[in-house]
Amino acid sequence: MKNFGGTETYTNIATTAYSQAAVLFTNGSSSTTATVHCWKNAGGNGAGYCDDLAVEPLSSATNAVTNPGYETGALTPWVQSTGTASSVVASNARSGTYARRTGVSASGAIQTVSGLTSSGTYLLVGWAKVATAGEEVAVGVKGFGGTETYLRASTTSYAQQPLFFTTGVSTTSAGVYCYKNSGSAAGYCDDYSLIKLS
Repeated sequence: MKNFGGTETYTNIATTAYSQAAVLFTNGSSSTTATVHCWKNAGGNGAGYCDDLAVEPLSSATNAVTNPGYETGALTPWVQSTGTASSVVASNARSGTYARRTGVSASGAIQTVSGLTSSGTYLLVGWAKVATAGEEVAVGVKGFGGTETYLRASTTSYAQQPLFFTTGVSTTSAGVYCYKNSGSAAGYCDDYSLIKLS
């Protein structure tokens, strides 16, 4: 997505089966158009495919995540998800002042978001990057009455990680997280959004 009055943003897909992807953006104060594109960069020897593109307004969307960009400067209500500590740091923020920094491995933080609608369809978006190219840090969701799902970022600049999920018939909460499984350098997460679609 570009030409909407903000910084161009995109989501990378690397699977051979179609997977749903999203780009969450806010148009500029004087922008009423945007350019949607499907693009395969140089490298590789196979084609890429895109289908069923749509732009949906979310003008009244409410973010269900508390302290989504860690701008309180504290972890709460996020909690450590493993014994290897991660921390809120006043550096490497995508926006604002603070970001979440993981340890080099088996390190992350999770927030249980309550008050969701059972059998509701949601979009979770988190931004993530790594300190060293090729390492991986995951943005994910679990505990919502369905199969845990996540996307991994492996670039040294922030990339948007969008996930769609549907809560179970009797589930009204979900655990959203930032987690680095292995490697030798830190990962960073920032600017989470959890929005109800239907």
